[in-house]
Amino acid sequence: MVSPKHDVHRHAFQNCLADFQEFQGECIPATEIKQHDFTGLRVAVIGANQDSVAQLDRICQQATSVQVFQIAPHFVLPSTERGIHRLISHPLVFKNRRLFNNRVKNILALRFLDAQVKDTWLKRQLTPNIADTHQRYFKSDHYYSALQRENCHLITWPIVKVCAHSVHSIDGQEHPIDTIITTF
Repeated sequence: MVSPKHDVHRHAFQNCLADFQEFQGECIPATEIKQHDFTGLRVAVIGANQDSVAQLDRICQQATSVQVFQIAPHFVLPSTERGIHRLISHPLVFKNRRLFNNRVKNILALRFLDAQVKDTWLKRQLTPNIADTHQRYFKSDHYYSALQRENCHLITWPIVKVCAHSVHSIDGQEHPIDTIITTF
């Protein structure tokens, strides 16, 4: 079951897709992030996928400002965690592998979030719903530290309009941008 908040985000996100035609900056798919230089740009990252999560720190190091428009919180695991696979492939847990796998991943992801983010409100905004049946797991060692940089801001309000040089969120804020990174 999808929560009403996620329905609002998806509906607003789908409505803003038509408005991308007005945008005069560069619109980049997340799969092409590695090929771009963001030096001096104001960047909006809309949504999340493995590419945008893994490359957020590099984008923040180069860009003047980064606005991360979060559609829904997701689980982030450290990319250097190698013991998960050995634990899951143990013969005693093989029978319930899928269930055990998700429980271990959820616990590791929540502990990683807790260790990386000290701000209670930011932590709350980044905490995914454990009961959600469509859990997504991304890997990055630096995603949470990038979100806490001075030039990076997490925006959880739905997008209502994309203009020529800015993105407007439902809370009435206008976010000036030069480049949009899309994850769809």
